[in-house]
Amino acid sequence: MDLIENLENAFAGKEVEKVPAASIVSVALIEGMERTGAGFPASHTDAEKMVTLGESAHKYAGVESINLPFDLAIEAEAMGCEVDLRDANEHIPEITASPFFDDLSSVELNDDFLSSGRIPVVAKACQIAREKYPDVPLISGQIGPFTLLGQIVGIEYLMKCLATEPEAVKEGVNICADAVIEVVKAYNDLDLQGDCMYEPSIAADLLPPEMFNEIVRYPLKRISKAADFNIVLHVCGDTTPILKNTLDVGYNGFSFEDSVNVKEANQIKYDLDSNTQLVGNVATDSLFKGDLESIRLETFKALDRGIDILGSSCCVPPGSPLKAMEAMVKARDEYYEKGMEVKREENEKALSWKPVYVEEPLPVANCHELPELRNKVLKI
Repeated sequence: MDLIENLENAFAGKEVEKVPAASIVSVALIEGMERTGAGFPASHTDAEKMVTLGESAHKYAGVESINLPFDLAIEAEAMGCEVDLRDANEHIPEITASPFFDDLSSVELNDDFLSSGRIPVVAKACQIAREKYPDVPLISGQIGPFTLLGQIVGIEYLMKCLATEPEAVKEGVNICADAVIEVVKAYNDLDLQGDCMYEPSIAADLLPPEMFNEIVRYPLKRISKAADFNIVLHVCGDTTPILKNTLDVGYNGFSFEDSVNVKEANQIKYDLDSNTQLVGNVATDSLFKGDLESIRLETFKALDRGIDILGSSCCVPPGSPLKAMEAMVKARDEYYEKGMEVKREENEKALSWKPVYVEEPLPVANCHELPELRNKVLKI
């Protein structure tokens, strides 16, 4: 199977040989670090080691993509924030200080943004990975604008400002969108087959769904238009309340967690006539526990209900075993080997089913039209 062609067909909504089992969200496992010698924090700062770790899920578990980088602090760091890379394999970098903390009015994009921090390292790693694996889909990623703003000014402060200074919040989100767009435009030259924009802070329990269009719709659409590659929006948590929003902002894919019913998402996608493909949603809890039978059954369920690109419902926990990712890929293969895609096809057809009688007006009976009464007058 041509992995690149298959994934690109999935993003385009075309027929696929099999639903791709590609990691759109980050997968950097401790077992992969131990087998390759490319652990944290070195894999965050060394392009060669970033590729070595990024390829491990493909190399040892058959995942049909190479995904890098592995943390969400890269753009904030390039904007001037201090980041602790931390020294344990199970820990990801965290932002420890920001020049914009508690001050929306101070948010600005520095002139050397693209050349700062680790953005050049990620770009170099993508180039190395492409040369090393010309036939494997390459997936990169970056933070979303609302989440980035929360990182640099403080998420609690940002939540307060939503109520007290919504216009200032919108301005800050758009400045952060400018930063993301610079990254996206730089990545346009890297021959990516996909990209994940992580936007966990627009989940319904943080950003009220009724504020989605006012605060983030425009900047999200600006970013999707800037990408020449397939770009996926990922939001954590139960995104059911905002499915109509996230499937209508121009992204090639929407990645969501196992708390979302794929069948319901697929119906909304159909009703909107959306070109955004559904990505995920095997539970990270099952992957972390290495519960192979749960992974198998969740894979079948996601495929039955119409997932377009199969993968983890969120970033794969570092402690997950490689065999868990392998089990997901094997379950996808089993699904097709047993001809189970017939159920998927039936469910797809059911999306467009409409009861014919609803469209047809029922005739109204009129006794005067009866032939034997047509020329008579009824007396009451």
